[in-house]
Amino acid sequence: MPQLHFIFLFFITIKLCFALYYYLRLAIYRLPLRDNQNKADSISISAIICYHNESENISQSVDGLFNQSYNKLEIVLVDDLSSDNTYDQLIKFSGHNSIVAQNHTPNLGKKLALTKGINTATQKWLLLTDADCIVPKDWAKTMASYAENHKIVLGYAPLNKSKTLAGKFARYETYYTALQYLSFALAGRPYMGVGRNLMYHRSIFDVANGFSTHNDIASGDDDLLINYTANSENTAICIDPDSFVYSLGKETFSSFIRQKTRHISSSHKYRWLDKVLLGVSSITQIGLYMSAFFLLFLPSNLWLMALLAYWALMLIIQYPICKKLHSMDLWLLFPVYDIAMAIYYFIMIPFVSIKKQNSWN
Repeated sequence: MPQLHFIFLFFITIKLCFALYYYLRLAIYRLPLRDNQNKADSISISAIICYHNESENISQSVDGLFNQSYNKLEIVLVDDLSSDNTYDQLIKFSGHNSIVAQNHTPNLGKKLALTKGINTATQKWLLLTDADCIVPKDWAKTMASYAENHKIVLGYAPLNKSKTLAGKFARYETYYTALQYLSFALAGRPYMGVGRNLMYHRSIFDVANGFSTHNDIASGDDDLLINYTANSENTAICIDPDSFVYSLGKETFSSFIRQKTRHISSSHKYRWLDKVLLGVSSITQIGLYMSAFFLLFLPSNLWLMALLAYWALMLIIQYPICKKLHSMDLWLLFPVYDIAMAIYYFIMIPFVSIKKQNSWN
């Protein structure tokens, strides 16, 4: 069946085009010299973190914020309608360089809480993370060193290693998402960031009119804001290991799918070209392995040689990326994860269109 071979090779060609045009940029990207961090103290930053019933995680997350090596850092802690004693615990940390705010207005997602934090913050630069994240002591200093001549700094927020299959896949999916948005940014097409590790100038928030254009959905406080405002001139990436913000991933597939359903629900509001590019990437992923499955039943093995060559090239490209992102445990298993990503994309198709999530937890 020559048509099936042609379809298979077509999908491989598209995947290789993405790899060579986008991912290769991240593979050859070199970190700026460490001397740039000496300039970081020239800007003042407000680090903002929102809490919703997180009383058990407060001490862990706040410790990292208050132990930052950066001098010009204001800390803004926001309680969002917590029904436990989160606010009572947060108020204990109010001090000369920290502000505790409280959002009393119910809202879809955490957008009003984050808006409250941004409006409460007194500095021009806003540095964001989540309540379940652990920030390293040089986090603010390192992110600030990439702010020169830019308005947005996209950070990396990997998941901790896990022993469960769901946790391992969640870690790879997080890595793969970062591979895409970091590579696209290097190619002059930034389309998203992650709120677990993101910094932008207050003017970005003002130009976008806050989150008003997407208050109807739970997600989008990070990726849609960046999608509407980022461009090749105002956006930088930061993949210095001193800036990596780690958190725990979901340990079951059901909880992982629920989480990703909420995240993906904002993608239909992306700029049209971003939707086309990401859609082509996902559909190609599905088509590649679906056509490979049917080719298993044909006598010719030429397609298998092409697939092995594709995997080999992708391993070469991803080797330096995995090293930079401290994800070498994912590298050799790339073929397995790549197939799993195709299955994941296929499973998520109906959820994207019919599932709606109304909470940010």
